Amino acid sequence: MDYTIENNNTQPTTDLAENHLLEWVVGSAVDPTLARLNVRSLDGSEIYEYLLYALDQTARRNDGRLRDCYLRRYAHIEAGGWWVSGLDPLKSWDMMEWGRLKPDNPRIDFEKDKPVKYESPPKIPNRVTYLRVPLHIWHKIAKRYSIPLPETIVVTEVGVGSDTQKNGQAFIDQTNSTIDISLNTEKPARFFGDNAGEALGFWAWVVAHPQIPITLAEGEKKAACLLSLGYVAIALPGIWNGRIGKKDFDERLHPDLMPLAQPGRKFIILFDYETKPKTRWSVYQATIRTGKAIEAVGCSCSVAQLPGPEKGIDDWVVANGSKAAEVVSVLIDDGFTLAEYQQSFFLNQNRGLRKYKPDVKVNTRFLTDAIKKLPSTGLVCLLSDMGTGKTEFLARWRKQHPQLRFLNNGHRVNLLKNPAR
Repeated sequence: MDYTIENNNTQPTTDLAENHLLEWVVGSAVDPTLARLNVRSLDGSEIYEYLLYALDQTARRNDGRLRDCYLRRYAHIEAGGWWVSGLDPLKSWDMMEWGRLKPDNPRIDFEKDKPVKYESPPKIPNRVTYLRVPLHIWHKIAKRYSIPLPETIVVTEVGVGSDTQKNGQAFIDQTNSTIDISLNTEKPARFFGDNAGEALGFWAWVVAHPQIPITLAEGEKKAACLLSLGYVAIALPGIWNGRIGKKDFDERLHPDLMPLAQPGRKFIILFDYETKPKTRWSVYQATIRTGKAIEAVGCSCSVAQLPGPEKGIDDWVVANGSKAAEVVSVLIDDGFTLAEYQQSFFLNQNRGLRKYKPDVKVNTRFLTDAIKKLPSTGLVCLLSDMGTGKTEFLARWRKQHPQLRFLNNGHRVNLLKNPAR
């Protein structure tokens, strides 16, 4: 579906300003309830309580006021911004103090000559974000993987901005009527509370089912976008934050990811699309080293690559509109193994094809928009980037010619299933 504010029936809260809600819901295709559960708008001196919580007493004067060096460095955040934080996997899934701020008025990094889009709490290592999940998202994920929900699910009533939520507490209204949200199980699942709140126990349920794959996304909005589509996604604050330690010495999986790293679990790395050679090389190195850390704990790893030109998975989902669910499914199913990803990064895709000049060139997002039919004789070769609809094109051609035999060869089983149906 196309995401708009009008598609949401819940009432907006004062904790998330309209411009910030639009950024998440419309700009990144995030479910509105999911956004409200995890994001709040901040301004004024209140922001310091969130961003600078880890500073020790030496960062303050005797009267408790922050020292001038911090006030000067972070003066820009008082203009406002949004704060996102999730649950702590190392503290029984209580609310995590660590989070990230996106200022409305970012400061400039003069060394890189560009704005600093996100601020992380100083003087403390980066964490991984497990977003709070509402009941209907949990239901969508359970349905995707055909895994039954718990018999009883408790849903909180507290909003993201309340003091009770910040302290990790929840008020439960057990007078609400029970509804059936089961997936053909003998005992129907029950829930208590407000359907717009957090469904408690989601991540513990994911831990208990290692057959559910985990996608590592580059940023909170991208993880929220994937969750909205029914995929379990965890947000890394940067491409290097899925692992810790030094290469060839003590490099290992980030401790925040270890609770989900049961042997056999599949992790999917899905980072942004990049065009600059230097950035692409950094992404490649971070992907390989994170993937090796994943495999070192007995899990499997695949790499999903965006075709571009959109930078992030959320941008790509918005650009694809009503086709988003289908193309994301193909993107994830067609992921590379770590070995395949290594080979593909250095492989010249045009190798062996330079002496063959194309008869037809098209400049369009999808092949099906430009090519309506194929020659009736001869050998036809299609060369186009991932995500341009090659599989859909072949499936359509097969449907138009049911009387012809169709040999479906390839090494990606899930991708070959589509035209074979």
